[in-house]
Amino acid sequence: MELGYFQKDVLIEKLAKKFYAIQGYVVPESYRMQSATHPAERACVAMAIFAIEEFESIKDEGSDDDEYETDCLFPE
Repeated sequence: MELGYFQKDVLIEKLAKKFYAIQGYVVPESYRMQSATHPAERACVAMAIFAIEEFESIKDEGSDDDEYETDCLFPE
């Protein structure tokens, strides 16, 4: 499943703010991280984009299987 443009935009903002908060910083809810010029804020946006791309690539790799292989986890 690929995220839509607006879904991805919202997720980038949410993750970037969370990554920034992990470092001890807080920005107002209305603050747009993707418009930031500060290097630490830009790094958080880059990490958010990377995380989303990694998640999408994992989902793409497993798109052939609708369910996880659980035979090895729960033998009968």
